[in-house]
Amino acid sequence: MGLRALIFDMDGLLFDSERLALSTWAEAGQSLGLDLSMETVKGTVGLDHVLTRAYYDKLFDGQFPHEQVEERHRELFRAHIHSNGVPMKPGVKEILAEAKRLGLKVALGTSSRAVYAHAMLWLSGIVDDFHALATRDLVAAGKPAPDIFLKAASLLECEPAECLVFEDSHAGIRAARAAGMRVIAVPDLLEPTEELRAQCLCVCSTLNDAVGILEGLIAGEYPLPHVP
Repeated sequence: MGLRALIFDMDGLLFDSERLALSTWAEAGQSLGLDLSMETVKGTVGLDHVLTRAYYDKLFDGQFPHEQVEERHRELFRAHIHSNGVPMKPGVKEILAEAKRLGLKVALGTSSRAVYAHAMLWLSGIVDDFHALATRDLVAAGKPAPDIFLKAASLLECEPAECLVFEDSHAGIRAARAAGMRVIAVPDLLEPTEELRAQCLCVCSTLNDAVGILEGLIAGEYPLPHVP
């Protein structure tokens, strides 16, 4: 089946915000006296707020002060964005322009909440390039469950097999494949495993590397990889 729609993850894929968020999260925890290293917080990459809470509850035996850390993290993150702007990844504007040229529908498929997602797209000046936003607060389960991507396809009025997902995280790749969609990995903080690489159409260094294959996808030249 040919390509009709692109679905993009956000943090770590469109924006170089994953690294910043992990850094401010670790700083927030440390400011409250918690032993929270960057290696520890990396374990939450690709997880939504529900799974992130479960992750820290397990590490801290249910004693993690979520509300306090989240509040301090938001303060630090917003201060950085206010001072430095939204850090956009290479190739974002180019691939969105190519999608428009080819007449493809475009959606966001993110584990973040709608208010944050819309603010990031608006601040970066690309909100009008998206036909739909599928966020964590619209679905029952976050990644690696397929709900967010299936919601995006539904909002675009496309079948899953007509959609191509761009993801940086392991959970996101698994979610896209569980939704029956093709996926291109653009790694950020974590390189995909060999198992996950085999489930992707390809692994690109930046979104720029994927621009040239969109026309072939529209023509149906790239089948869905087999999942053992």
